[in-house]
Amino acid sequence: MERIKIRDKFFVPYITNRQIMSAVDNVAEEINADFENSGEVPIILCVLNGAIIFTGHLLPRLRFECELAGIRVSSYKGTVSTGNIREVLGLTTDIAGRTVIIVEDIVDTGQTISKLCKNLEDRGAKDVRVCTLAVKPDIYSNERKLDYVGMEVDSKYLVGWGFDYDQMGRNLDAIYVLDDKPFNKMKYYVLLGPPGAGKGTMAKLLVEKLGYRHVSTGDLLRKEISAGTPLGAQAKILIDGGNLVPDEIVIGMIRNEIESNPSATGFLFDGFPRNVAQAKSLDDMLQQMGQSVTRAVCIYVSDEEATRRIKRRALIENRMDDTDESVIANRMRTYHEITEPVIKFYKDCGKYFEVSADSTIEENFRRVSKVID
Repeated sequence: MERIKIRDKFFVPYITNRQIMSAVDNVAEEINADFENSGEVPIILCVLNGAIIFTGHLLPRLRFECELAGIRVSSYKGTVSTGNIREVLGLTTDIAGRTVIIVEDIVDTGQTISKLCKNLEDRGAKDVRVCTLAVKPDIYSNERKLDYVGMEVDSKYLVGWGFDYDQMGRNLDAIYVLDDKPFNKMKYYVLLGPPGAGKGTMAKLLVEKLGYRHVSTGDLLRKEISAGTPLGAQAKILIDGGNLVPDEIVIGMIRNEIESNPSATGFLFDGFPRNVAQAKSLDDMLQQMGQSVTRAVCIYVSDEEATRRIKRRALIENRMDDTDESVIANRMRTYHEITEPVIKFYKDCGKYFEVSADSTIEENFRRVSKVID
């Protein structure tokens, strides 16, 4: 079970499928004890849509004759209970003089279930009992007895196994709880350094060690364009026209990447931000999410060493453009003029750390890991 996203909210694991099935077994045995030898044929009234899954697993466990009926009521809007019952789909079964067992997915304040019981009694039901998979005892404030309860849960918003968030998430085979601070444990590292310093290599090793997401803006652009997303479509038009992709589109892609990976423990930004304006945009975006850059780590080598590595890499990867001295010199000049000022930005924020990468890959990774850890 991992953290998941449904619409605009995040949910974390709460109750496993095995625990749920144990609760269903226990409830079924309690009901069987009351009705197996009673001679009655009660009506099992499934409260749609939430209790469909619970009812579907409960029925095969009942060892007596019964009828199945459904009724649709609603008391939630988003994640807030209104307490007002709305009967959208009424009963088609005559319940006069019959015993009715209401099957609910969850009971919180008890206002809805109390009004539903009163509604059924007014229709002539002889006996009305309540069976619920879960109850929130901290906020249950009704005198009405709950006859069969599968489990007690915290007074938080739940989703899965019939519980929904705006009609989504009912089909999950376990129960999740709303994560009020979905990114409170998330780490965001910016990898800085000149061309050839080994940022990509260090990022790959960190991903293997820590499970972080490696965010390369070039990869994101290709991913969005290939997927045909609105941002990708905008980027393609600009690239095909020979224009640079604006910062706001890149930031939008980064935000999509973060929100699409709610189970990630951290993100490594490689090749971004390239200038101070992008650094400020990244800060603004993370601030809107209640987050911030954890650290900016500069993987540093001299210009001479960076040039040597670029040439060696060009031969290994057959990137002949990187064997041209003038091309390399231009890349280094661009880094010093445009990207290097980002270092001062993160120094002013108190988040800048520098790591010398003048040794072996193993030693360089040990140094970087020390800063990350």
